[in-house]
Amino acid sequence: MKAATLTILLSVATGIAATAQKLSLLPQIGVENSRTTVTYNNLKSFLPAGGVLTPHFGLRLDYQFKGNHGPYVAVASSRSVLSYNFSDPETGMNNYNASPADMQLRLQTGYMFSSKPIFFKKSGSSPKQSNTQQQKTEAKKNCGSYAMSSRCGKASEKAGISKVKNKSLYMRIQPSLGAAFVSSTASAINTSTSAGQTVYNYKAGNWNTAITGGVGFEFGKGKQRIFTIGINYLKGIGNLDEQTVSAVSGTKTSIAKLDSRASAWNVTAGIPITLSSKNNKPAKRHHIQNRNLNKSRCGQYKIRYSLQN
Repeated sequence: MKAATLTILLSVATGIAATAQKLSLLPQIGVENSRTTVTYNNLKSFLPAGGVLTPHFGLRLDYQFKGNHGPYVAVASSRSVLSYNFSDPETGMNNYNASPADMQLRLQTGYMFSSKPIFFKKSGSSPKQSNTQQQKTEAKKNCGSYAMSSRCGKASEKAGISKVKNKSLYMRIQPSLGAAFVSSTASAINTSTSAGQTVYNYKAGNWNTAITGGVGFEFGKGKQRIFTIGINYLKGIGNLDEQTVSAVSGTKTSIAKLDSRASAWNVTAGIPITLSSKNNKPAKRHHIQNRNLNKSRCGQYKIRYSLQN
């Protein structure tokens, strides 16, 4: 299971890395609260083991398009399955033993959206004004006349002055929706013998597909992504059909119908790792090219001005 999951993740990462607008990896750690309910003979459902709180581990690979949205794939720990043991189908609702089953790995995939940065502190306007004044002064010195300073200063101001970026702490809101899969699931009903008595073991919450949804809060400063807090929900939908157990004692037949539902909440924290990004290179080259053109125009005008005098 582990080898197959890692192979799938590696194949996906290799396939999209070459064209990714932004490709990032997010290791996650936290806690998960699993709630698996059992319905016995169509009576009211109950929680045999209550809410099961366990450590949660995950690894998510995000692919983002230019608009800060895109698909993701992930592997995560899961412990929704519950072992429900009883020996008499007639009294199995009251006389039972329930315990969480072993930890599993689930594969998750879906689509995520990321909001624009929400800054905790607004950027001031003084740096921009200072930058504008400095470039106007340089234009006057380079062009050699008031008329030329006005002309070159305007061109330089349009091409050289860039918007001052806010470098304070920010937060992005990242909602997501997807599905989860478990590749192998045990049989829902197993029997064993203990002290000459048949014991029935029912695997409650034994889903193989589930729907997932959640929201992440990414915190950063400037261009640096610092950490992410995530709150996610999961609900099992596949392989949760009703199971029937029957036992014959003398001339009496006892029948038990069992059904289960599984859901889970988890809270995680992680540090995002950017693997590739193609956001800033074209704009930077264009900016430098515009500045060179402005210098060339000012230089040409200086030559013409000298010849006329």
